[in-house]
This record gives sequence, structure tokens and C-alpha cells, in this order.
Amino acid sequence: MTVVNEGVDAGLDPESVRALREILEEPALPVATTASGPGPRVAALREALDHLGTVGALAVTSAEAGARLLRALADLDAELTEIVRGHVELTAVLRTAEPGRARNTVLGNTFRGDLLTAAVEVRRWSWTDGTPPSPHASLGRADGELTVGHYPGLYDYILAWEPGTGALIAVPTYRDRISWAPDGPNTWVVRLAHTTFHQDDLIPIDRRPQALGGEPAPPEGH
Repeated sequence: MTVVNEGVDAGLDPESVRALREILEEPALPVATTASGPGPRVAALREALDHLGTVGALAVTSAEAGARLLRALADLDAELTEIVRGHVELTAVLRTAEPGRARNTVLGNTFRGDLLTAAVEVRRWSWTDGTPPSPHASLGRADGELTVGHYPGLYDYILAWEPGTGALIAVPTYRDRISWAPDGPNTWVVRLAHTTFHQDDLIPIDRRPQALGGEPAPPEGH
């Protein structure tokens, strides 16, 4: 199996394709089977995504590399392909964004296997103390409610556009005071309760990226 170094475009070699096919047919990870938790299908997707991260396939450094990856996955599994398609589109947004600590950190973490998704909708967002993090106050807390199109535990970051802040906010799914629950057949709601953010979690972008899809909701406060 080929392990790809950071910044190297690569498709999927035959061994990786075989491994992914086996994972999708018979996942090895133990899973919860409760109504609110992931089931066997999500476990298979998670293991497949972990494999893609391990071999460096999620380090998408060009549109051509992304297209090659999606073509390879299309023959394996439609749902896996759509999850990775969202990641590919978001890495393209980050590649064209102005370099900075937040943008560089998130993009760099994809080279180490981190997976991105977009908040389909920002239902609520407010900065607890009235203002977002800034050079004068590097930490801030937020309350909010986002929706995503798949089980949030598959992802490392949810990227959310918050118009009052004028930034793409990188929401790490592993951060404290973040929870989620199913909200329909293809929707999960992610709730933030006084969740701490650093200035470096805000990626300055002057408009809402098209890759996020859907329509933005007006902020409660900023």
C-alpha cells in the first residue's frame, strides 16, 4: 500500500481499491446500534474514510487530484463518493483563500487525514460576549445550531459561514461543548453551547463560499 507524503497528488492504487471494497462489505470497527448513534453503515464509511486518510488520499492539492480520487471512488460506493466530494470542494475553497494561520492549519490537517464538511445551514449563531475573537481578544464563545448532511462524527471539521463575523469558521467536531443528534432522514443538527473559539479558528473570506450550498441564516448577534 502506498503512503503518500504531504502535498503529493495521488490516485488510489489497486491495493487501496481492494481494501476499500473489503471495508465497505465487512467493516471491522465495533459500532453502536442505538437510534441516535451510528450503525453498521456509518461504521463502514468511517473505516473507509480512515483508510483514505491513512494513504494520503484526502490530501487534495489540485482540482485534477480531486477529480481522480472521485472517479476512483465512484466505482466503489456512491455515498462514500459524495462525502469525499464535499471534502474535495472545501479543500478547493481553502486553497484559494488568503494564506493565514487558520486556513493553513485546517488545510495542513487534511494532509494528515482530517476530513471536512460544510454546515448546510446555520440556524442560530451568536457570540456569547457579543463579539467574535479578534487580535485584541483572541478567545470567544459561541452558542449556535448548525445542520450537516451526514453523521457529524465522520468529520474532523465543520466549516460554517457566519456573515456577522465575515469569516468561514472551522468548527472542530472534537471540541468541548459540541453535541449532535439526528434531525431527519439526511440531516443532523449540531449544537454549540458556550463553545470556545480562538481567533485562529476564523478563516477570513469576504463572501460565502458556493461549496457550502443551501442558504445562510441571519445571525442572532455578532
